[in-house]
Amino acid sequence: MRIFATLLVCLSVLTGCVTTSTGGLPPPADRATRLAAYLELARGYLEKRDFDRARAPLNRALEIDRRSVDAHVLKAWLSESENDVELAEKHYRIALRYDSNHAQALNNYASFLYGQQRFSEALPPLRKLVRNTEYHARSQAYENLGLAELKAGDPEFAKDAFSRALMLNFAQARSSLELADLAYADGEYEVAGEYYDGFRQRAAQTPRSLCLGMKLGQALGDSDQLASYALALHNLYPNSSEATRCTVPR
Repeated sequence: MRIFATLLVCLSVLTGCVTTSTGGLPPPADRATRLAAYLELARGYLEKRDFDRARAPLNRALEIDRRSVDAHVLKAWLSESENDVELAEKHYRIALRYDSNHAQALNNYASFLYGQQRFSEALPPLRKLVRNTEYHARSQAYENLGLAELKAGDPEFAKDAFSRALMLNFAQARSSLELADLAYADGEYEVAGEYYDGFRQRAAQTPRSLCLGMKLGQALGDSDQLASYALALHNLYPNSSEATRCTVPR
């Protein structure tokens, strides 16, 4: 559920460089430039999972600006990667206290809460995130909201979120699969089949999707689809739980 841009780090703003034209050192970089450089240096280390080396530039960034939302988000990412759940949540909360609409903070905090199985708590940041029409990954945010709504026990809200994800980007294959599953559960087999075809055209089959394909084949009277997906499930995923438990109604 995380999206971090990878940018080049200009180390010269940290160390300075000799200019042959004057023979001296340039003036120190301004505060904003130094902050940005430390953040990009830390981000680069985090993306390489070099957590020990990420810590120092993050600490320097917070020394420059203790209210830096980006620094707190990255600090939370570092803490989460090191399984320090309490510290991660602390930094996410600080980031959102300084900017309650910060898209990356909302996205990452929701992902953190979802990973902690605190599904209901993940809903408010996701709902706020999807209202941001400028957010570049809005379709994914809607899909994540749908998954959280499902886990929180509200399939109707989940349907709406998945539908909105597909309206923004029909390539959101997970949303198609979830809508197919929900439509099947409601006995809307034709609708389920349409969503299932959308998923199948855009993503690789999984044990779960093959099992659903079997059930739809049975429901729609397509014995060839039923047999084909059953064979694929047992051949491709013989050790999956679906291979032993997936049954179709008679």
